[in-house]
Amino acid sequence: MLRPTFERAFGLLTAAYGVSAILRPGTLARYSGFGDPAAPGAAVRALSTTIGVRDLCSGGAIVLAPPGRPLRAALVARTAFDMGDALVFGTLCPTRRARLTISAVAAGWGTLAAIAAARTTRRRPA
Repeated sequence: MLRPTFERAFGLLTAAYGVSAILRPGTLARYSGFGDPAAPGAAVRALSTTIGVRDLCSGGAIVLAPPGRPLRAALVARTAFDMGDALVFGTLCPTRRARLTISAVAAGWGTLAAIAAARTTRRRPA
């Protein structure tokens, strides 16, 4: 049985965020500036759903991965996803506010993933 840890909780939150992105694409539209949050267009819905599926799957992988290298690999992948989001959205969102907001949120999630990955490194006694 998997112990409840920071890493597993992070995975659950990531998966929940993924479900939210799938069900509520207006949130991405609101913060990215890519469209009307009340009626997001097909492109925003597609992007939000793609991000949501990715986050649901990667969060599930973090929750279910065995301890050690598999868990660390899932967390490193999650770090790369989030830092990639920070770079892409921080560059391509149409307004300065949207670029700063989304890149800060994505970088924050990426930093948490990196911290969680670092916590999985086996500590050797001195």
